[in-house]
Amino acid sequence: MQNFSTVMAPPRDSRTTYQQDLLGRIDYRPAKPIKAYEKWTITSIDTVIKPIVTTIRASPDLAEFRQSLQDSTDEKHLYSPLQAIFRTIEGAAAGVTGYKRTQFRQLVSMSDHVPDAENMSFPHNKPDFVLAEVPPTSDPLTPAIDVGSDGVKWRQISGFIEVKSQVRDGPNVIKSTSVKPIVSQAANYARLIMAARPFQLYVLCVFIYGHKFSLGWYDRRGVIISEDYDILNDLDILVNVILQLTTHMTTYQLGHDRSARLLEGHSYYQLEYPSFLVSMGAAGDTRLWKTKGPPIWSSLSLLGRGTATWRAVVPSNKPEKDEVIVILKTLWRSQTRESESNIYGRIKLPLPGVAEFSLGDDIRIPLTKETHACVTIGNLRSLILNDDAGVLDDPVLHRHQGLVEQGILHRDMSPGNIFIGGPGCAEGWEGFVADLEFASVAQPETETVISLHPLSPSVGQLNTRGVFLEETVPSSSKAPGAEITGTALFMAEELLSLMLLPDKKKIQPAQIKREVHHDLESFILVIFYSVMKRGLERRLWHDKPDNESQIQQLYRTLFGGHTIRLIRQGRSCFLDESDPPVYLLDALDAPTHGLLYGCWRLLKMQRPSNFPINERRAVIDRGMQWTSGSEERKMITYAQLYKVYDLAMPAFWS
Repeated sequence: MQNFSTVMAPPRDSRTTYQQDLLGRIDYRPAKPIKAYEKWTITSIDTVIKPIVTTIRASPDLAEFRQSLQDSTDEKHLYSPLQAIFRTIEGAAAGVTGYKRTQFRQLVSMSDHVPDAENMSFPHNKPDFVLAEVPPTSDPLTPAIDVGSDGVKWRQISGFIEVKSQVRDGPNVIKSTSVKPIVSQAANYARLIMAARPFQLYVLCVFIYGHKFSLGWYDRRGVIISEDYDILNDLDILVNVILQLTTHMTTYQLGHDRSARLLEGHSYYQLEYPSFLVSMGAAGDTRLWKTKGPPIWSSLSLLGRGTATWRAVVPSNKPEKDEVIVILKTLWRSQTRESESNIYGRIKLPLPGVAEFSLGDDIRIPLTKETHACVTIGNLRSLILNDDAGVLDDPVLHRHQGLVEQGILHRDMSPGNIFIGGPGCAEGWEGFVADLEFASVAQPETETVISLHPLSPSVGQLNTRGVFLEETVPSSSKAPGAEITGTALFMAEELLSLMLLPDKKKIQPAQIKREVHHDLESFILVIFYSVMKRGLERRLWHDKPDNESQIQQLYRTLFGGHTIRLIRQGRSCFLDESDPPVYLLDALDAPTHGLLYGCWRLLKMQRPSNFPINERRAVIDRGMQWTSGSEERKMITYAQLYKVYDLAMPAFWS
């Protein structure tokens, strides 16, 4: 998973990030969202809801809420009465009616506290209320969470509520030519939930604005927002929604993938990241994979493929038999794209260090006991809403070069696609690459095309899972469109700059030849990412708080951007000659110090360098025949990277 530190995003960033991307992807005021709560209704629901409505109307909490709306425009004054109302709904069902809850969740006011991202690269913001999974209890009401002392993890959150004090700030619009800030803001929260819980297929939420409220649904295709309801006149609807969110809806009804279930005894609220038993979901298919630890990679995007990559094993019933280690990958794909396995078929001979595709297929969802269908956005909406994958070694470079020599350019070198073999792995598998989804295949007199907008799942887009032996995935030979420019956090700076051109609409689709040096730049960024991620996770620098703080800030700056512009700005700061990352290099062992310094200089080749020189760096400079501040501008090559690696080897320093 992207185990980054929290990034300090600009205050308005989450409100505007998705405003352009969501245009044309929002379904306003259908009856669909409320159908979810009607369909999963509780037996004799009226006998449960009516007493709760009566209790709330007679309580001071509703009166305080109404008075706060009249007295103040600050939404924070609404949190306390709303929290009391939500707790009443959660507990009164059992206390007043004897209703037995089957699920245990709590709506928690986050106040000024941000959910624990567990070192993930999340912006420093949060929903007003989170729907947090909590331990079961025999009491009518779950113990109140103190966010100051107990905290809430992002992976613990399965839904949320966003609050505004004014009706005019609600999500619905008269003309769908713009996107309200609350919708874009909530899109940011939805994508963070999906990143922290990669098996989450969609996210439900509630918008409260003044005395009005509405229901929301976020998935990889866009947003659905219900009609406006009135809290006073439609209090029974609000009670129904809150009651079912906290006590009745299953995790699958809240959007969790049915083909991935928590390992027995595991939970989203436990201390360590849980494990899952994962299947393909098809009837009669008994194959299972068990994930180990957090995802290796989890996409931070809302719209698009939503890729997640896991380290997993094939469970064995025979204790004496070793577990088979695999790479498990889940993503959404377009039905119009050629299968990635066809790309693997273009590799003429088995190539050591290129992931060996084991199997892959579209995930299934049950329609009836006998019938299963592919998981698509359209199927999900129809069924639910009644809507007709340490320092990287040079073997990886060799594998990438082997593909290039066969006319295949990877074009998405990122942490989710680069792996290190386990101890004692076979020769040639010390490091390996996977996922040729974005690869381009050389064709005579044909330019590679990239375009500038991400693809969101269409009605027919499929949720796909691939398994790669030990060491796995699906792709396309035709020139891909804008949706497959690669993983933005690790994309070459030249491509990021192209995507920010002010006249990009006039030049679409952008014509640029994707070359090897673009992939090698991405590879170098993965090295920096891996070193900092591992060091921060293991608290290698905790004995030097100032140094650790500087490295955390660099981590946030370089790998915390969640828009193309922020990513581009982070890259510029990283390569700023006035503030080179000396503090990072000085905190590393000698070989890693040399490797990262050499890689940093390769990235800086087109810029003047005032990097302070010491003995270790001077050795690399002499070996590379570099002169500080006067090196020629040149593209990164395999030969240069191999030479940096050779110069930085431990034997070199002996």
